[in-house]
Amino acid sequence: MRCNRAFTDPINNSLELIQDMKVALLRLQRSPADTAIASTLPCVTQAIKDMTSFYGCKHVIAFSYVFEGVLKKVRDANLRAEGDLIALLLSCCDHVSEMLGHLATSDEIYPGHLERSHGLIRQLRAYHEYKIVYATAA
Repeated sequence: MRCNRAFTDPINNSLELIQDMKVALLRLQRSPADTAIASTLPCVTQAIKDMTSFYGCKHVIAFSYVFEGVLKKVRDANLRAEGDLIALLLSCCDHVSEMLGHLATSDEIYPGHLERSHGLIRQLRAYHEYKIVYATAA
């Protein structure tokens, strides 16, 4: 897969959003019923999907889609954000940050990111009712 290197600023903005999401997840862990915090979570993945879609980063989009699906369930109070789920969501944040950080300096997805995505998607499947198609490098 090839991503246009001209999107360093949008990547940096996305990395900041991911950091904000991590803070929100930690706050949500302390207050799982806080709907105001939960309502902001899917917005971050949507913004990242929009940005990466514009530049053709299919793998990041595919992973973010699954990640967002679980975040929407938290937002809609179909999942309670605690313990293992928060740890998984924080790992997903770190993974998206790593993928975007790599794309800021390279035109290609690192093959290890595909493996990590597949592992996290397998874990997210426990919380996601939709059929999940594994992303592959294009």
